[in-house]
Amino acid sequence: MRSTLLHSRDWEELAAMDPLWAILSDPEKRFGKWQLEEFFRNGAEEIAQLMEKAGKLGLPRTKRRAIDFGCGVGRLTRAMRDHFPECHGVDISSSMVETARRLSPACEFRQAANLESFTAGWADFIYSTMVLQHQPDPASAARIIKDMLRVLAPGGLLVFQMPAHMKWRNRLQLRRRAYRLLHGLGLPHTFLYQRLKLNPIRMIALPQAEVEKIVAGEGGRVLKIEYIGDMKTAYLSGVYFCTKQA
Repeated sequence: MRSTLLHSRDWEELAAMDPLWAILSDPEKRFGKWQLEEFFRNGAEEIAQLMEKAGKLGLPRTKRRAIDFGCGVGRLTRAMRDHFPECHGVDISSSMVETARRLSPACEFRQAANLESFTAGWADFIYSTMVLQHQPDPASAARIIKDMLRVLAPGGLLVFQMPAHMKWRNRLQLRRRAYRLLHGLGLPHTFLYQRLKLNPIRMIALPQAEVEKIVAGEGGRVLKIEYIGDMKTAYLSGVYFCTKQA
């Protein structure tokens, strides 16, 4: 419970300080340098490319409802509206959700840390990128993957990104630890972020074999995996394309 509360607090603070960079962490865009039009255009391009790949898989079979898990201010949620008549964004930060509602009124947004508010088989398409890697621990990420498969409709498509490997030095996350320590001692988060250039963003990983086991255990099937990075870089991530049979 404490880890969840701290996780929520971290993202509320990021939402107040630099919400666009917190979602899309380009080093050159830190400290409010993202332009909103460019930010949303980036999301539209990402979803267009993703739907082209989905089309080659012949999925989802039905295009009714889509979920963007970890939506932030709705960068990808609003882009999904070009492909699905009903699009829902879910984010742990109430501030992010409030901004998303204001910027993309054609979509629905929910403040939550999971998908418990959705019934089984509700969504034809679920997408989550650069979100599971920031959960409090690997067990939390595993629970979310299971829940996304529960909510996925038979013949639907679930696509999520998850680091499979981190170099040992990146596991230390000294800047995040310093942020948490100094914040606990009473230093304001704005000072830590803006002056000391620290941030609370956590990075975790799940081995590919473990992810595949989770998907299979929930009645899903991994159709393909696209890799980002390699074993020589700081992070090796997999983008998992999954479906579920009736």
